[in-house]
Order: sequence, then structure tokens, then C-alpha cells
Amino acid sequence: MEHKEINRGWVKNAAIIFLAVLLVLTFFSNTIMNRTLPEVATQSVTSGSITARVRGTGTVAANGSYQVKADQTREIRAVAVKTGQEVNQGDVLFILGQGDSDELEAATDALRDLEISYRKSAINMPTFDYTVEERKIASAQDKYDAAVKAEQKALDALNKALEDQQGAGYQEQVAALEKKIENAQKTYDELAERAQAEREAAEQRVTDAEAALAAATPGTEEYDAAVKELADAKKALDELPNSDTSIALSSIQAQLDSLKAQLDALRSAAGEYATKYDEAKQARVAAENELFELKHSLEQQKIADNKQTQLAAIDLESLSAQIEKQKQKIKELSGGEENQITSNVSGTVQSIEITAGQTVPKDTILATIEVPDMGYTLSFSVTNEQARKLRPGDSATVSNFYWGSEIVATLNNIKTDPKNPQTNKLLTFDLDGDVTAGSELTISVGSKSANYDYVVPNSAIRQDNNGSFVLVITAKNSPLGNRFFAKRVTVEVVASDDMNSAVTGDFSYGDYVITTSSMPVKGGDQVRMAEST
Repeated sequence: MEHKEINRGWVKNAAIIFLAVLLVLTFFSNTIMNRTLPEVATQSVTSGSITARVRGTGTVAANGSYQVKADQTREIRAVAVKTGQEVNQGDVLFILGQGDSDELEAATDALRDLEISYRKSAINMPTFDYTVEERKIASAQDKYDAAVKAEQKALDALNKALEDQQGAGYQEQVAALEKKIENAQKTYDELAERAQAEREAAEQRVTDAEAALAAATPGTEEYDAAVKELADAKKALDELPNSDTSIALSSIQAQLDSLKAQLDALRSAAGEYATKYDEAKQARVAAENELFELKHSLEQQKIADNKQTQLAAIDLESLSAQIEKQKQKIKELSGGEENQITSNVSGTVQSIEITAGQTVPKDTILATIEVPDMGYTLSFSVTNEQARKLRPGDSATVSNFYWGSEIVATLNNIKTDPKNPQTNKLLTFDLDGDVTAGSELTISVGSKSANYDYVVPNSAIRQDNNGSFVLVITAKNSPLGNRFFAKRVTVEVVASDDMNSAVTGDFSYGDYVITTSSMPVKGGDQVRMAEST
């Protein structure tokens, strides 16, 4: 009995030892396997805002500067300013030595030429004589007045003739002729009706004969009779113009025409006066048109001549102004020992290019003055992708300026970067505010912030031939704990900034996405989480 209990105890202990050894071996094998898996760092999918802005740093440059130049070859006796000095418009910059110059001589010659041109232009001012044209108009006016009188005279004669036609004898003659015409017309209508009936009967006879001929059989008596009848019918039709009716109709037509002609002659007894009136009216219209054309032509000529006179006067006035300007230039060039060069702008002296005692030729740059009123600019380069988000006129923010008044920055233009023309664009900003040339500023520009449901780090977004995607961590339970796997999820990037991107895809808020890994990872791979996660 005791022996059996000893054996039973030994078996139990052996089983415990075996299981312990098995657990230890399993633990070590799992640990060794985990150490071979890619270690990944993750970050959860969150919601938040994205500000798709572009940032860059550049050096402030003056938008414009004014160069002081010598307007003649002269000695610089003294320099009245120094570099960095603020100057106002009219301040003395340089004092010139005494002495004439080639420029003064040239200016004097130019003045003489201008004065000669002025005298010639004054002598050659255009003058115009319209005597010939005015004489033609006077003659045309006389012609028109005479034509008006002639027209009125002809009209009076015509009216008198028409009055004479309204007498009793005239009316009786007209009534008698109208009665004769009425009777003749009645006779003509009766004869015309008879002639028409005769023609219709003759034409019907021809038609009937043609029908009989068409129905008859050639070689028969009926056929021969039909042929003869058709010939007789056509002959009778052809002879109609010589019939008594036709001859009587022609006679009465001639009589009717004669009566109508007599009536027309009687009614147009004043026709001669009417013709004369028409001729007088046409002559008056022609004279009126001639007078109008002459007056219009003279008026247009005077308008053109007046323009020419005005242009000549303008040219003369321009020459006079040039002469006065040239006199002022000569006065300035001949100022002698007290002659000075003053500033035409207000600003800061950036550089002085000469020293006292130098003799400089015309157009030599003596100094450069920075003009703040002309504004400041700043430029920096960005990628083509970044530039596509921007438009000229976009407002920008200066992020590293914490003193003085606020600086207003505006995107002025977007041009190809000459240093990297294939990949980059050069952004240029206009600056307004408390800025100075040479200072460095950091500027951000772009879209305003917006809230999004799913935001991930930019490092989590990957690319392959199928587009953008992230690797989402999934977990599976096992006897030794959770095992983690990478799942490929296709995403669409809707907005980005320097750190994060807003995306859409098949995942949920709080999911973990892989940001970095100790070795390459693809969808479906088992991974181990970094200890810091």
C-alpha cells in the first residue's frame, strides 16, 4: 500500500515537472519568435483640424530703390551724406565744383535749335483764304433765287390755264365727246361679243372635226369626209380676222381711240404750262442742291483747316514749353560753385559710390537710396504640389515676428523657380508694416483650418501602384496572449499640413496605424508592438 502511494506521488511530480518544462520551452520559443517580428510604432486615428498651409523663410528686400546719377560731367567737391543716413526729398546729397561741362554746351545748343524751330513754326502758321469758295456760293445763291422766281411764275401760268378750262364752252365740249365715246364703246362691246361668239363656234367646229377624224377609219368615206370638214373648219377659223364683224370691230376701235384722243387733248389744253412748271421746278431743285453742296464743302474745309490750325498751335505751345524747360536745365547746369545735387525721394542711403574730389561723367551712379514707400518683398521656394494650393492675392502670416507693429503679407505672384524649374515654384510676397531690408521672416500661407473625422500622421500614409493606404493594427487572441497583424486599408487624402493628414477609409476612430517599423511591413504580416506604444 505504501509502495503504491510512493509511485503515485512520483508520477504526479514528474507530470508537474514536464508541464513546467513545456511551459518554459513554449515561453522561450514564443519570445524568440516575437523577437524576429518587425517592431512597429503606432498612433491612433483621431479627429481634429488640419491647416493646409505652406511655410517658408526668406530675406526681406526693398521693393524699389532710387539711384542718384550725375546729370553732367562735373567735379564732386563734397559728399553731404553718409551710408545709413535718413534723407528727405530736397536734402543736399552732393556739392559740385565750379566749371562748365560738355552737357552745358550741349544744352545751350539744344536751346538754340528749339528757338529756331519755334520761330519757323510761328512763321509757318497756316492761313486760309475762302474768297473763291464764297464767290461760288454767292453765284449759286443768285442762281437759286432766280430759279425760285421762275418756278413761281410757271406755277401762276399753269393755274390760270386751269381756270380757263373751267368755262361753260369747255364743259359742253367735254360732255359731247364723252357721250360719243359712250356710244362708240357700247357698239364696240356688242361687236366684240359677236366676234368672240364667232371665234368660239369656229374653234368648236375644228374640235368636232378633229374628233370625227380620229374616230373614222382611213380609206372610208367617213374618213374622207372628216378630213374635208377639218380643212374647211380650220380655213373658216383662219378667215375670221377678215370677217365683217372683225372689220367692223377694228373700225369702231379706231373711232373710239380718236374720240379718246380728242378728249385727252381737250382736257390737257394746259399741258404746255404744266411742262414748263415741271421744268422750272427741276431747275430750282438742281440750283438748291448745288448751293447746299458748295456750302457743305466750305464748312467741311473750314473744320479741317481749323484742326490743322489747332495742331499747329499745340506744336508751337509744346516748343515753347520745351524752351522753358531747357532754360531751366541750363540754369541748373551753370550753377557754379554753389550748385548742388539734391534727393528727389525720401528714404535711407544704402550706398555711396564716389568720394569727394572725383570728376565723374554724366549718368554715373553717385548713390543709392532705399525708398520705403515703394514697399518690401520676400521670396522663398516651394514644391509644385504646394504651389497648386495657392493663388496670388492669398493673405499670409508672419510667424517669427514678435516686436513692432503687425506685418501684413500678401502673395503677389507664383513663378517657376529658376534654380529648380522642374520641381519648384518661387513665391513672392508683398510686405507692409514695420520691416527692414535684410531681415529674415518665416511666412505661412494657405487654406484656413478645418475639422475632420479621421486624422493620421503623415508618416502613416504609404504609396504603392494601387494608390494611398495605411497599415491598421488588428489583434488575435492566443493561449500566450494577443498577436498583432498589419491590415492594408486604402485611403483618400482630403487635406494635409506639415504633420498630419485628413483621410477617408475603412477604419474607425481609435484604430492604430503603423507610423514606423524596424523592417518592411506589408498587409497581412504579423508584427510586434514597440514597447513605448
